[in-house]
Amino acid sequence: MDPAISKLVDEISEKPTRSKLEPHAEIIAALRRKRRTYREIVQFFQEHLAITVAPSTIHDFVRVRRRQGKRNMDSSEEHAVPSRQVTPASVVKNDVQQRIAALKRRTPPDQPQPLFTYEEDEPLKLRGKTPPTKVD
Repeated sequence: MDPAISKLVDEISEKPTRSKLEPHAEIIAALRRKRRTYREIVQFFQEHLAITVAPSTIHDFVRVRRRQGKRNMDSSEEHAVPSRQVTPASVVKNDVQQRIAALKRRTPPDQPQPLFTYEEDEPLKLRGKTPPTKVD
């Protein structure tokens, strides 16, 4: 940017925020990190801060801040989202192919022996056990 224009922009004062929630952005963020619902945040505000607000207002406030954070990641560390390492598709594809090949090479486990033996004209017999003897 042109230094003269940059200097003019720096001299302009910031407008005050329009949202009554802006001073409480850190509280909202902390409660959301603790997995509190918007209704629970509203209840917290009513009980502890004497602020009446709708759950949808909290939702919109959080959504707008999240969108701004993604847009201004390089200018603000507060809203920065941790980046994930991107692996090339060829590396992922090769890894998947290796895992499939390893599964194919694996020997199947021994087949379990059935618990019962079946013969057409005989009752079911428990395998490995001797049948009880009849006492007359």
